[in-house]
Amino acid sequence: MNGDRAPSSEITYAGIAGAVGGMVGIAGIYAGKWFSYSYIADGARATFYFDGTEDWTGQVAFIAGLAAFAFGIAFILFSDPQVRTITGSIMGVGGIFLLAMAVLAFTRVDEVVGPHPFLPGIDPGQSVRITTAAAGGLWMSVVGGMAAVYGAFLSIRRER
Repeated sequence: MNGDRAPSSEITYAGIAGAVGGMVGIAGIYAGKWFSYSYIADGARATFYFDGTEDWTGQVAFIAGLAAFAFGIAFILFSDPQVRTITGSIMGVGGIFLLAMAVLAFTRVDEVVGPHPFLPGIDPGQSVRITTAAAGGLWMSVVGGMAAVYGAFLSIRRER
């Protein structure tokens, strides 16, 4: 035994990073919420949140995160170099789209909230200042996209 490990027994950090990145991105879309708006009514701040799927960017990011996750897992499970090349590439495409859609979503907050959001506690005709913002889940999806892209980078960089 010369101490070399067989390719099938190597820890596949690339696949792990891609799969975890995809799952973190998906979790950000649903669990963390992407968009929010708030206003003050009767001395208290009211804040409402939207899932990422309320906008087309979140819908595309969901599919991309799912691809990054699935092909990251495939990268871990298969040891054939040709299969790993394909799964690593698709994992990378998923990660790039997840990251790109999450970054693009920062520019779409006002479109998602709309010009006339739901304002309980405000009388019709009453003036109120509405603040829109990106919610924490959007940042979570950005981090997930970066992790998936890093996993794709590792899959390309690894020695064959």
